[in-house]
Amino acid sequence: MLPNVLTAAELQAVRELVPQVGFGDGRATNPGSQVKHNLQAPQDDPANARIAQIAREALFRNPDLRSFAQPRSMARLTTVRYEPGMDYGWHVDEALFPSQPPIRSDLSCTLFLNDPDEYEGGALTIQMGGQELAYKLDAGSAILYPSTTIHRVSPVSRGVRIAAITWLHSWIADGQQRELMVQIDEARALVARGAVGQEQQMRLQVLLESLRANLFRMWSDT
Repeated sequence: MLPNVLTAAELQAVRELVPQVGFGDGRATNPGSQVKHNLQAPQDDPANARIAQIAREALFRNPDLRSFAQPRSMARLTTVRYEPGMDYGWHVDEALFPSQPPIRSDLSCTLFLNDPDEYEGGALTIQMGGQELAYKLDAGSAILYPSTTIHRVSPVSRGVRIAAITWLHSWIADGQQRELMVQIDEARALVARGAVGQEQQMRLQVLLESLRANLFRMWSDT
């Protein structure tokens, strides 16, 4: 999870732009879908373009996104709207988006644009192993998750759910390798801060042990 991706000023600007978006049938970009029941902004919609610009700049400056995703490129954000009765059933995101140049979807990102108390239902639910993890984040916060996961947006029963969605092509395609980079970044931050406390020293030791074990696991010839 990425809390407070948008500043208060950016969130206010987005909220003023949302009513100007000319939402259309979400199946316009996936006409064969039997599970997609939502509204989305056309890519040439000027209000959506401005929302996408604000959100893109905010996401790229977020240090956690840069560490977790190692982003090479990002698809243009699309604003989506769910009214009562709308949902998006279980699905997996496309592997390759036909942009110029094409973008491989390594990570998916949902940026929530209104608060969870403004609607009922509408949780983003992600299958992780045998678990189903449901998320309804505060406006301006985002969640980043592997594009390989099966996920859905549960039906909205009251109010309206507004979000912006995008996909990231990472410099590092392998999720385990990206996790190693996250651990390296955390270890570097602890060293830079001095890691003087006992808890910090223990965390640094665990990170180094984890890095060694996982690199050995990755490189060893069994």
